[in-house]
Amino acid sequence: MCTLLLAVVAAGCAQAGSSGDSSTHFKGQQHDVAATVEDLQSAASKHDEGQVCSQLLAKQLVDRLDAMPGGCQAEVKAALKDTDTTDLTVEAVTINGGDATARVKTENGSKDKTTTLQLAKEAGRWKVSSFG
Repeated sequence: MCTLLLAVVAAGCAQAGSSGDSSTHFKGQQHDVAATVEDLQSAASKHDEGQVCSQLLAKQLVDRLDAMPGGCQAEVKAALKDTDTTDLTVEAVTINGGDATARVKTENGSKDKTTTLQLAKEAGRWKVSSFG
């Protein structure tokens, strides 16, 4: 399961030449959710596994990744190692209390894919709790 989660991080977040910050299309809490997805994209593009694990993934997800050999940072690093150029766009955000979903379109040439990310609010910040 974690491999699938990290594959989404790798495919959907590492990017070059993105067409822009899609979080600007949202307001309030929806903007905050979309901004977390954009921050994940940015950190992944810089191969900043530390930021991904410490600031952008929910504790429950980090705990699952930390249980794997090498821990969260090693798993994220491995997932990001062989990424292609992609463009990630947040298309829709739905909030239900302390949980949210973000529908994210990943563009990579002719291979577009839409994925739903689950987010949870922890310590006042939205964090990704599940991919796909």
